[in-house]
Amino acid sequence: MIMSTNAAHLMSEEQVDELAESEVLDEARDVVSNLEIRLQQVRTGSLARDEAAKLLSQDAANLRLKARTVAVNGLAPITHRLDEYLSSVKSIEDSHIPDLQTFGDRISALLDGDYVTSEETAEVVRNLPHMMTFEVSDVSITDTEVTLVLPQRSAAHVVGRELAACGYRVSTVLDPLEAIGLIVETRPDLVITTVVMPRLSGVDLACALAAMPSTKSIPVAVLTSLEPNHPDLATLPMNSGLIRRGPSFGDDLADVLQRFNIT
Repeated sequence: MIMSTNAAHLMSEEQVDELAESEVLDEARDVVSNLEIRLQQVRTGSLARDEAAKLLSQDAANLRLKARTVAVNGLAPITHRLDEYLSSVKSIEDSHIPDLQTFGDRISALLDGDYVTSEETAEVVRNLPHMMTFEVSDVSITDTEVTLVLPQRSAAHVVGRELAACGYRVSTVLDPLEAIGLIVETRPDLVITTVVMPRLSGVDLACALAAMPSTKSIPVAVLTSLEPNHPDLATLPMNSGLIRRGPSFGDDLADVLQRFNIT
């Protein structure tokens, strides 16, 4: 009788989990539907372009949060990129509409069961539209992906601007625990993080990535004000790069890019 009761209780929990995930996916579909409606309103002039940018950015942020709670390959990194794209858009122009439609179509396909494997996700993400978050003139965008795992937006801005000037596609993640899952799926060409972060240090992140078969070949560089022989860096994987804050930042960043053959 006890085993039967426990089995029934376990089944009930599974059903609750399935129901919760189903509700989240339905909400995500609603967000994508709203995106399509608002793009159409922009086309017809019934929604101001700046107001559309604001509403779509809010929708994208909500969708990104929902995507983190469901087990759908590719959904988290794609919604993350959509959120980043819209965060730098102040007004929805005609040139943005096909890009946003591409995001909407890709997300809708995932929600409707057109899943991609973990290996395919990285290619899908690289083929998504990319919006330069920094004003850099006369720069050709490459398909080189750099993920910044930096909780301080000011530091992310400085590093991101330097990388954008080289034409790299830069994606920023503020939470190191969220970053692990995104890095596993997107397989960037380089990860740049910092030693001091909440919940997980940059050294811990570098060790975790070096220990996993799926990410061990991804180069990692750590932004720090510490000297290379500092005890806090003792457990950093030997093949990690160091980028010192201050006057040597530019040279160190260039050295890291050259060392890891990031072109």
